Amino acid sequence: MQTPSIILQELNELIKRVDKTQYDDLVKLLKQDRRFFFFGEGRSGLMAKAAAMRLMHCGRTVHVIGETATPSMGKEDILFVVSGSGSSIQLDGLCKTAHQLGAEIAMITANAAKLQEHHCRYGLAIPAATKKRREWELTTIQPLGNQFDQAAHIVLDAAIIDGPYSEDSLDNLTKRHTNLE
Repeated sequence: MQTPSIILQELNELIKRVDKTQYDDLVKLLKQDRRFFFFGEGRSGLMAKAAAMRLMHCGRTVHVIGETATPSMGKEDILFVVSGSGSSIQLDGLCKTAHQLGAEIAMITANAAKLQEHHCRYGLAIPAATKKRREWELTTIQPLGNQFDQAAHIVLDAAIIDGPYSEDSLDNLTKRHTNLE
């Protein structure tokens, strides 16, 4: 089984390219006691939901956009987007609305130019391969946006570990974990 080793090597090289200042700012953001509204589409949306779940286990108030129980967003809130391309019809509209409402926007993307375009207060660029295969993206053996989604998952898990989990305990997270399974 050579393929898993190649994928792990690719991810290791990719994560080394993530800007430390952007990562540290993300960690600080996740430590804040604010409402987080997560959004992503496709596999990136699954990474956003995974981060939202773990952040909830750390005692933060989280919502996933598109769920029926998602409340309205306001000035102290964070729109947290995970998107390789950093753009879609729905994403662009959500960022515009959040900005108009006075909410702050955080985005993890492979397309660093979209951080400024969407008025992101917090942004982290992961220079991973996406389905677009732009010239600045790394090469990969993986199809479509696999590399970005895997790196986003790892970076988000690490930021939660370095952030809110560092001020909490496994016992507390376990108590917040669902008991309905």
